[in-house]
Amino acid sequence: MPILIGTASWTDPEFIKAGWYPNEVKRDAAGRLRYYAEHFSLVEVNASFYALPAMGTVEAWVDRTPDNFRFVVKAHQLISGHRSDPARLPTALRDLPCTSDHRGHVVRPSRALRDAVIDHLCEAISPMGHKLSAVLVQLAPTVEFGDAQVREIARIIARFAPLRVAVEFRHRSWVSRQNYDRTRAMLGDLGAAYVCVDAPRIDVSSAMPPLLQITSNDLGYVRLHGRNGATWQGARTVAERFDYIYSPDELAEWAKDVVQMATKVTDVVVVFNNNAGDYALRNATQLSELVGDHLDTGTN
Repeated sequence: MPILIGTASWTDPEFIKAGWYPNEVKRDAAGRLRYYAEHFSLVEVNASFYALPAMGTVEAWVDRTPDNFRFVVKAHQLISGHRSDPARLPTALRDLPCTSDHRGHVVRPSRALRDAVIDHLCEAISPMGHKLSAVLVQLAPTVEFGDAQVREIARIIARFAPLRVAVEFRHRSWVSRQNYDRTRAMLGDLGAAYVCVDAPRIDVSSAMPPLLQITSNDLGYVRLHGRNGATWQGARTVAERFDYIYSPDELAEWAKDVVQMATKVTDVVVVFNNNAGDYALRNATQLSELVGDHLDTGTN
């Protein structure tokens, strides 16, 4: 029952500023990934959310990591309902139909454009082979539950087949009493993983409750964003929003849950997104040790 633990990105400037990378690799892109892969079994690729990677870049990532290392690729923002700058798309995709705002940013892609982006991403990451653990579709907080939204998310998941897909919902309507069963059924029917979220315990629509849910026999997925309710909305930077370090007691709770989840699925992925300073790196290391203790003693 593999349990893969890592962070959201290995290139975050906060990691370098915090001094986690040694001097000899902190300015060396290839060296940073090799160093990261010596300490963790998985990383979530964040760059693919903003721009589709080149196949040569992906090949380099694969070459710089050991055979047992795994990647999760975050789907491009245009796929998951976010505003997107078309200038960052490959030239061949920029003329496909879409609805744009006053700045020229795509706010509603046509089906043709969204599918072209999905297909381009699948081709670009194909060199990962067995090192690709899943594609993460992190929906925009503005994507609320609705019939059309359910159909489109199901269509997106199917378009990625046979790749494994995990979906992170960021609006509470998806797990409301009246919608929760349908959300789970949609994912379960397609074998996609529900992303279990740890976020601030505050009453806003974008702060998802910490629901442990398994919708795929293949994959369990946990993302930990920190619990800083004061900066969850209106933060000036990503580091400010996720400025939180988990306590040993909080990590111990998750270690138990992760081990239990691993008895029910083929793989479990755990990603720390509290990327302020080196908090994510420290917490990922601590959780790995706690999970190892559970497995060594046979407790769950």
